[in-house]
Order: sequence, then C-alpha cells, then structure tokens
Amino acid sequence: MDKHIWIVLVFIFAQADFLYAQQNQKANKQKIGLVLSGGGAKGLAHIGTLKVIDSLGIKIDYVAGTSMGAIVGSLYASGYTGKQLDSVFQTIDFDDIISDDIPRESKTYFERKDNERYGVTLPFKDFKVQVPNSLSKGQNIYNLLSRLLSHVKDVHEFSELPIPFFCVATDVETGEDIILDNGYLPRAVNASGALPSLFAPVEIENRLFIDGGVTDNYPVEKLRALGMDIIIGVDVQDGLKNRDQLNGAFDILTQINNYRTINAMKEKVSFTDIYIDPDIEDYTVISFDQGKA
Repeated sequence: MDKHIWIVLVFIFAQADFLYAQQNQKANKQKIGLVLSGGGAKGLAHIGTLKVIDSLGIKIDYVAGTSMGAIVGSLYASGYTGKQLDSVFQTIDFDDIISDDIPRESKTYFERKDNERYGVTLPFKDFKVQVPNSLSKGQNIYNLLSRLLSHVKDVHEFSELPIPFFCVATDVETGEDIILDNGYLPRAVNASGALPSLFAPVEIENRLFIDGGVTDNYPVEKLRALGMDIIIGVDVQDGLKNRDQLNGAFDILTQINNYRTINAMKEKVSFTDIYIDPDIEDYTVISFDQGKA
C-alpha cells in the first residue's frame, strides 16, 4: 500500500510504545489486544501495522479479527511475523485464489472433457436450474489457509495458539454474530471471510456462516471483555461511494452493509486505546492486484 502509511504508523506506534512503557512502570505487564477489521483487499494494510508492532518490540496478548482481519490475524497469531506475512502475500496470485479454477493437469480426463465442452455451467437441483449463490466456492482460499496454517493444525482451542485468537462470523440463518475460537482454524477463518455473493457460505457443525463483517466488522468489545488493558485497533473498512463509483450488484451490496458498519464505528472507536485508520481511499475491497504496491 501507499508508502506514507508506513510513516504514519511509525509515528503512532512510537507514541504507543511510550504509553506501553509508562503503563508497565505503574503495574505488572498490561495485556495488549489487537483488533483487525474486515475490509477485503484493504485488509492488506494490516500487514504494515504488524511490521511496525514487531519493530517496536510490542508483544500482543490477544488477536481478534473479522474477514480479511481474521485471515491476517490468524496467521500472525499462529506465529508468522509481519515481515514474513509481507513476503507471503507478495507471492500470492489473488486472481487464482478467488476463482475456483483448478489446474488442468490436476483434473481427471472426464473433468477436463466436461469443462472444455461448456462455456457456462449452472447448478441443477430437483430437476430445476439454480442460480449460483456466489461467484466462488472459496475452495482455493481454503486450501491456501490450510497450507499456511498447517503447523498449527492440531491446535483446536485458538486460545492455545502462540498468540490467543478469535474471529467473528455471521450465522446466515439467524443473523447472529458468532465468536469462533475453537475447531479447525482454516475453516473458521474461511467462514469469517465468506463475503456474500463473492464466496459461498461455510458450514461448521451444522451451522451456515458468512462474513463476520455483516454483523460485527470490528469486534473490539468482544476483545475488551477478555480482560485486555490496552487495545490497538486497525480500521480498514470501506467508506461510502457516490453514484459514479457504484458499478454493479457487488458495489451496491457493499454500500448497504457499509451504512451500518460506518455508524457502528462511531461508538467502537471509544473502546480502542490506539486507533489506526490508514489512508487507503484509493483502494477498494477487491483491489488485490494493487496490494503489492
């Protein structure tokens, strides 16, 4: 993302480091929580924040995230440094990750034959043609998360990760915001980031989940309730667009959801001790191709 974001973050965290030192003089080590909001491709700005946190030697005691914040946050909580995450994301082809395309050489003969015969395929159920519920089933991003998080595959309680972690997803049937803090980490994170219309809902224990940003895109209160003394929050949520910027159904759906998240942030900021709002107006929630800039 933009180079000047780094300068702003260094300044903010220099102040944070000073605050942290003062707190430690007054009492035993304060518990520091980190909350990372959802924001699609804008969430790549979280990595810059993590690099600054690491450079200042600030030790995080708990990480919470939603959607892209859950993806970046889970990797950090599993032991990756900010610098390592930067290297990892530099090598990812997001076009391949978002799509459901499987390499031709990985398909059977009959799968290749069927796929190359038809230009468009639609689901068929009860002798009726169905409209797909998303552009992608999310299999490729699930595979990526499974690979990157394979070193913690046997950790079922997320509080036992190198840094305790939880993420938020939305129960698509009830509309509840649900804390996911146990189970198979890649699946939980995949559920938290299942952006409606882009990715298919994720089933966990007979419940169907979609993006946590629909109900709680910045779970700061939930993190504070776990006994955090200081909370660092990074907000990369999308702002409202004007009519010229609304160029399709996905933009409209995002705009509708942003009405609530933007209003909710007015109160949520008060729960955050160090609030970071990166200047990323020139990027959108799907600007993954610009994340390497």
